[in-house]
Amino acid sequence: MRWDNLYIAGVGTYLPDQVETVDEAIAAGRYTEQKKAMNDYRAARVAAPGETGPVMAAIAGREAVARSGLSHDEFAILVHSYVGHQGLDLWTPASFVQQQTIGGSAPAFEVRQGCNAFLGGMELAASYLHAQPDTHAALVTGGDAFQLPFIDRWNSHEQNVDSDGGGAVVLSTRSGFARIRSMFSYGDPSLEPLGRCRAEFSTAPFPDGKTLQLDRSMQDYMHNKDIDLDEIVERISGGVQYSVKRALHEAEIELGDVRFFLHQQLAETIAVHGLYNLLGVDRAKTTYDWGKDIGMVGTVDVILGLDHVLAERQPKPGDFVLVQCAGGGYVWTAAVIEILETPHWARS
Repeated sequence: MRWDNLYIAGVGTYLPDQVETVDEAIAAGRYTEQKKAMNDYRAARVAAPGETGPVMAAIAGREAVARSGLSHDEFAILVHSYVGHQGLDLWTPASFVQQQTIGGSAPAFEVRQGCNAFLGGMELAASYLHAQPDTHAALVTGGDAFQLPFIDRWNSHEQNVDSDGGGAVVLSTRSGFARIRSMFSYGDPSLEPLGRCRAEFSTAPFPDGKTLQLDRSMQDYMHNKDIDLDEIVERISGGVQYSVKRALHEAEIELGDVRFFLHQQLAETIAVHGLYNLLGVDRAKTTYDWGKDIGMVGTVDVILGLDHVLAERQPKPGDFVLVQCAGGGYVWTAAVIEILETPHWARS
């Protein structure tokens, strides 16, 4: 969708102080030299006790709100995104984040869409604001902490390394340091079995107490003799290409006009073959190599990247930022952001 009056007024991020390196994980027997060579991560951030996903999202949210300069009573909606356990069962982390950030009486919603949930949440929040012309500000947050024994950040995925942290953006229909020119989401639920395969439904979370192996269902599914692997790869690649193509078209720019390209902190092989080679993107335009010291932070990789670009990469008015994410299920979202000015918190 093309947006004519949708702005980013504030960005906030939070990363825990504790750093665990790949070499430390290898020494502890939780990672391997083979995975290090294949995936090329360098480190991950580890949340302290009590630093749950919503707690870190709220810290990032308070920073984003403060940077926006908007008062709490101007916010009409809060959307909170996440991937993993939020610290308690059967509760409302979005309302907790709201209580810790903007308060008030605006509705708070959760979005669970895999790693795509933050961008998906931004699109939903923007649609909410434009459906109600008397509203003009939204807070979108995300936060995750991946802890043993439920998830082993180094071993639950064959390729990804999960890291802890939070991020937030303030959307406004009135003003901001950047304008969102377009957003486009695309889904292909025929790929949903990649995350489920033949797994039986359980009656409660974490039923056997064993650390999750998140690639097992996908591997089982792909080993089915009736599955066309080439078609699966084509569908996944097609979702990436289509979402980007539509976002660029609706923003009325070309890929060559983009100065920065922000994406999830994927494994090296996936980033190279599934994004750079597929789309024809110059890796130097990304924050990928910077992010290798952080790992994949739930839903908020692109917000961490945007905050880094604003602080360290000297964006100029008129620069375009292309943002792209994917979430299992499968859903892809791409957005084109135009920098209007250097925000006051990023000025030297």
